[in-house]
Amino acid sequence: MPFGHGGPAAKPRFAHMHATIKKNRRFPRLLAGLVACCFLAALAGCGGMFTGPQGPGEPTPPPAPPVQTEPAPPPKPVFANSVAVLLPLGGPFREFGGRVQKGIQAAQDALAKAGTPLEVHVIDGTQPGWVDAVRNLPPDVTVVGGPMHRLTLKELETAGMLQTRAFLAFMPSLGEAREGIDAWRFFPSAEDEIDALLRLAASDYGITQFAVLRPGDRYGQTMGDAFAGAVSRLGAQVTATGVYAPQDPSGWEATVADMLRTGGNRPGFGAVFVPDEWARADKVLPAFFKNKVDDLLILGPQLWTEALHRAATTKTQINIQNYRLAVCPGAWWPENQGQATQQLLAAMRAAGVEHPDMWEAVGFDFARMAARLGRLPQGAPPQEVSSRLAQAAAGMDFAMAPLSYTPDGKAHVSMYLFRPSVSGPVLLDPEGFRQRLNAIRQKALENPAPENEQSYSPAPAPLQGTPPQPVQGTPAQPVPATPTQPLAPVPAHRQALPVT
Repeated sequence: MPFGHGGPAAKPRFAHMHATIKKNRRFPRLLAGLVACCFLAALAGCGGMFTGPQGPGEPTPPPAPPVQTEPAPPPKPVFANSVAVLLPLGGPFREFGGRVQKGIQAAQDALAKAGTPLEVHVIDGTQPGWVDAVRNLPPDVTVVGGPMHRLTLKELETAGMLQTRAFLAFMPSLGEAREGIDAWRFFPSAEDEIDALLRLAASDYGITQFAVLRPGDRYGQTMGDAFAGAVSRLGAQVTATGVYAPQDPSGWEATVADMLRTGGNRPGFGAVFVPDEWARADKVLPAFFKNKVDDLLILGPQLWTEALHRAATTKTQINIQNYRLAVCPGAWWPENQGQATQQLLAAMRAAGVEHPDMWEAVGFDFARMAARLGRLPQGAPPQEVSSRLAQAAAGMDFAMAPLSYTPDGKAHVSMYLFRPSVSGPVLLDPEGFRQRLNAIRQKALENPAPENEQSYSPAPAPLQGTPPQPVQGTPAQPVPATPTQPLAPVPAHRQALPVT
């Protein structure tokens, strides 16, 4: 029978075949749906195949490499003020200029920590083109510390630069420039030294007759003339003057003998001023003792104090017998417990400077006072500059001896007084020293000047000569060179006998 034309038995066979074919066509659809479901689930985070938390035991994919970016430059500091300094960083004065610069850097660090950073433009006055460097300073730099040498100041004056900015010279004198008009000082002067000596000898000890024994050089003449002028203004007298050749030691003793020789009604003197360097004065002073004069108050310059500091640092022995009645001024006292002095000492020790001196203190104090001074108006008249300087210096805690300005712009440093000792310069106790001077003059001291520190001080007292601890935020009060109450008068030096 042909296919499809069978009898009733052929119908079920056809139905079974149809069902089989229909079932097989449904399977690919189911498989495609399952794959699509898994794909969509993976995209949605199901199963964690691409994203989401890792299952237990599954490896962690490596992190993406960081994007390489250039580091951002540090922000430029915002300075509260900008000043300049003109220093000799080369040549014979480079050591002193370098010390001032170290003090300035220490002050900059302290000011930055206090939140008032100071920008300082440093100009080397020994390099070619330094005048142009000063001329091309930014307009807001109206204060310049320095110079430190009279020739540099003269060049500034010749170039017409002194009228463009306020120069605070680190010099004892401005030479031909007018202090308080052409420039200002930020340094002790010869007048400051003499003022400290006469405050003790004339004002406190009552000495009215003085002698001057000096070398025949420019320094000796300048200091001797300044001393005589200051004595005259106090109503006292210089009754004898001796001038010796600094390079001829053979005539020094004769010069002293001639000065001591008196005749007729010529008055004697109770103190002698010896403005000479320590090494030479040390050989001149024994001439007094050879002539049986050992009760004079001997007044030395700041040069002696500086030499005593060096001798103590190098442990050099000194002839202490020559200086039992000697005093000398100084602007640097490292034992001062004031906050500024101690801060400078700590900064210098951290920088490897074991024995800082007045030069570091000058730089340290200049930068700190410049921060207090603030920016001066361009073209400010001298009277305004002087007034602003006086205000900035008032109440400031100085590392060196306190500095002040008069209304007309004259600087004054209240210098300390020291006595020579085997351990260097020691701050003078005026009352104890007066007792010693009187005892020697009254011949009451049978065994003079034993070599120990106790013999140079009065009976033990509660820390005489030690300043009180400063209160935080207030300036330290330095120990004055003289007491507040006048001391008992010192008996007059005996009349010198004629020398044969």
